[in-house]
Amino acid sequence: MPPNIRRLSEADLPGILSQLRIFLKYNLWAILWGFLIIVLTALPGKSFPKLPDFLDLFHPDKLIHVFIFGIYAFLQIRGLSAQPVYPTLSRNAVVITMLIGLSLGAGTEILQDVYVPRRFGSIYDFIANVAGCFVGWGIAVRLRLL
Repeated sequence: MPPNIRRLSEADLPGILSQLRIFLKYNLWAILWGFLIIVLTALPGKSFPKLPDFLDLFHPDKLIHVFIFGIYAFLQIRGLSAQPVYPTLSRNAVVITMLIGLSLGAGTEILQDVYVPRRFGSIYDFIANVAGCFVGWGIAVRLRLL
């Protein structure tokens, strides 16, 4: 074990739990919203008629993706930037949120394509997910949360 790292003891547990409680106070809604996204994308879907690939980018379903990922990014940026426990997370709230949002957006599309019956992953859905993350960031900036 490196010299500047020590083993945790039972005496450390109250402090760790206190930090976790404070972190969750600010980030619980973003975490729950992220789980909701995973649950909703894992539900089996109906079969939709196939649209030409170009028109698929403008399907109303994409607005839903933008909406749910926009809310996710906004909640995550708000929570990470406001929480006082981990200053590095607070300073880098946007970068961390965008990385998690991109991973969540890609992961849900892969989940749909590989594991969910009658659902298919789509690059256009992923693009809408990413756009939603940027919308959430824009709203956070507009509301001066950063």
